[in-house]
Amino acid sequence: MRSIRLFDLLMGFSRALDMVTPLLAGHHLRVAFLSQVIAERMRISRTTRKYMLMASMLHDIGAVPLKSDTRDLIFERNKALHCRAGWAFCKTAGLPRPVCDMVLHHHTEWCSYEASDQHALPANCIHLADRVDVALRGKQASDLYSICLTLQAKDREYAQACLEALATLAHDSEISAFLDSHERMEEYLATAFGSVILGPVQLVELCGLFSQTIDSKSPFTATHSLGVAYTARMLLRLTRMADADDLTTMFVAGLLHDIGKLAVPLEILEKPAALTPDEVQEIQKHAEISMNLLGSIPGFTCVREWGGRHHERIDGTGYPHKIEGSSLTLPVRIIAVADVFTALTEDRPYRSGMPLAEAMRIIASMAELGYLDKGVVALLADNVLRVNKERIRAQRKAAANFVVMRRLCDEAARAARQP
Repeated sequence: MRSIRLFDLLMGFSRALDMVTPLLAGHHLRVAFLSQVIAERMRISRTTRKYMLMASMLHDIGAVPLKSDTRDLIFERNKALHCRAGWAFCKTAGLPRPVCDMVLHHHTEWCSYEASDQHALPANCIHLADRVDVALRGKQASDLYSICLTLQAKDREYAQACLEALATLAHDSEISAFLDSHERMEEYLATAFGSVILGPVQLVELCGLFSQTIDSKSPFTATHSLGVAYTARMLLRLTRMADADDLTTMFVAGLLHDIGKLAVPLEILEKPAALTPDEVQEIQKHAEISMNLLGSIPGFTCVREWGGRHHERIDGTGYPHKIEGSSLTLPVRIIAVADVFTALTEDRPYRSGMPLAEAMRIIASMAELGYLDKGVVALLADNVLRVNKERIRAQRKAAANFVVMRRLCDEAARAARQP
């Protein structure tokens, strides 16, 4: 895997978040752009602005587990809830504390801060940028001037320094031109932060964060992606044909293989009855969407191929492209087996995981029928106890993170209901 830029990865995640609801389309990009311009005019340091970029591109990530609330942005009525959930995501993923704090406080009023709050001003910049973009929804970028004038009176909600910086934008016609063009905003942010390259540890941390987001959409799959990632990486390691870079690529592919499910309606993901043919077709779209999203990130060619093709089958009956076995690489065959193995053996809210012997009988049958690679299935069978131990350990970790995140959400919800 070639070097991955922080900005490119965040843009990919932003595009995925946009798919949760059309009302969020472009929101994270515009908030990132506006908060960066405001921060620049306030002469906030570049290091802090890098943290702001991460926080602003991910600031509404906590809205994903709020289920139907995302459809009409109901989560905006209880701002503390999705802020706390987003903070929990970032914290459990090991992101830098400034990023976690800015996500937590991106709706905190300025008058609520203590003088010692180190990240108050950057978080307030994001809060102001967020409110500007919400006010612009359904309007033209040229309406920025009137919106800025309206916000100037809210000096308890926003820091005076932020409002003064915003006032300078109101008279800048170039800012309106940027807001009308996603391409120009991306170029601006890429120019400012394009040189920030992620190391392997940082890459895995950020992808781990987003895998939690994907899985949190439904408790039915709350630990699935991490289970697939660990299982696939171990199987690839057991082939003795992979170097450290290949293993990292496989792990990332496992973490993000279901990223397209963010676009699948929740009522289909959690439907207790059999799916209709139209619903099956709808849920199968997630593989194509995953490929498109992963393919939009420069340097993710192998992640796209390996993760996006996890539903392809050796006999050509899989999806999204019905590719036959001779064209499926070994990593694709491995992640397909890892996905099936994890799905069969993991616990779900409505059932316990299948016993190993039964799961392996089903997987062996799928290999005999031409769905899964016989060699990979044999490798799994020879090492199933070891692989399963790794999967269980990984999914217990993911489950613990999910419980923490839900507890924080519940606490915030109870606090919001109190008079």
